[in-house]
Amino acid sequence: MTYAEAVARIQALRGGEHAGMRQGLERIEGLLDALGRPEQRYRLIQVGGTNGKGSVSAMLAAILKSAGHRVGLYTSPHLVSFRERIRVNGEPIPEDSVVDGVEALGTLVARFDATMFEATTALALDHFAREAVDVAVLEVGLGGRLDATTVGAPEVAVIARIDLDHQAVLGPTIEAIAAEKAAIIRGGVAVSAAQAPEAERVIVARAGAVGVPLLLEGRDLSVSVERRGPDGQRLTCAGPGWSLAGVELAMPGSFQPSNALLAVTAARALGVGDAAIRGGLARARWPGRFQIFRRATGFFVLDGAHNPAGARALAVSLRDVFGEARVTFVLGVLADKDAAGIVAALAPLADRFILVAPTSPRATAPDALRAVVPAKVQSVEIAGSPAEALERAAQDATTPIVCVAGSLFLIGDVLRYLTGSDKPCPLEKGTGSMSLPF
Repeated sequence: MTYAEAVARIQALRGGEHAGMRQGLERIEGLLDALGRPEQRYRLIQVGGTNGKGSVSAMLAAILKSAGHRVGLYTSPHLVSFRERIRVNGEPIPEDSVVDGVEALGTLVARFDATMFEATTALALDHFAREAVDVAVLEVGLGGRLDATTVGAPEVAVIARIDLDHQAVLGPTIEAIAAEKAAIIRGGVAVSAAQAPEAERVIVARAGAVGVPLLLEGRDLSVSVERRGPDGQRLTCAGPGWSLAGVELAMPGSFQPSNALLAVTAARALGVGDAAIRGGLARARWPGRFQIFRRATGFFVLDGAHNPAGARALAVSLRDVFGEARVTFVLGVLADKDAAGIVAALAPLADRFILVAPTSPRATAPDALRAVVPAKVQSVEIAGSPAEALERAAQDATTPIVCVAGSLFLIGDVLRYLTGSDKPCPLEKGTGSMSLPF
């Protein structure tokens, strides 16, 4: 079996790329039993929430690596290469290890009728055991209560900001969604971002019900920004009995200080010292989340912003970093997302929208997207492909900021086009060589 065949086999499973949409723990538990319970061979940290859980996971993995640990990191979805989902000490899983893992799963996937996400989770956990990691950081795919990453006994459960998303599966309200996500609190220590009151009540109640200590931003934890610019920001993070000033974070998004606070707090709960925390955060990257590149006439920004809360956070970051500079948005959204809410958050900053379909069978048609763009936006165009959208953006230098947003699938399309390859995005050295057409 080749690497391409192995990936095709996994992606052809039930659920496809829509990670976690068929929830339940019986299939992943069956797979892990058959594999010899690999998740019991290392420490576990689980990271959930609506927006920011990937950033927290990447930061925490970098900190743990800086502390000398051998770290497994499992995230989803990928941007360019399937191998990005499974990393050890920041390095993507090798192609031959994907093949070996798929072959090890063999007929188990069919026996348990596993989804793509469940099979990939089992592959990741088995790979971490084979690679003898000390600790694994697992990003929740969807929800938490019935997510395939909710296995074993995590030493720390982290919950990033909760907002409306996947309501058809998780429930129609913040409270219902919070109940699904708070279920990952089941042992060890819990750490939560500041939440809407209805979500906070659920999280506090869950921690109390299972007897888990909870550290909550705004109540027990705080973070302040000392400096922010296109190249990153300097923070002060504080918690009960401790404070860490002058922390350098290479991620400039206005939403990242809260995520960094969660990662720092989780690391301290795991016994990591201040020097390793500083070193890890200074090196950590999370591609496609307010990722900034300089260009001849301004800046080029990549941000997934795949729900209204993410789009609002993107708008705040653009204002905080670039002031009143006007923006050309290259926008593509999936059909199960709130396109109107995303556009409403971005339109006040936009001189121009270039609408395009991400490479996904679930993409919203650009014509449908155009219908929700307010009339006050000066220019709205439709592109036939992500490459064409970037070429159109290059033809007009009147806006100093070009921002690609609306879907991580679109971010992946753009990175693949600009780098000219499908090599995995690195987590500590930026995106690699890119030729911007601006």
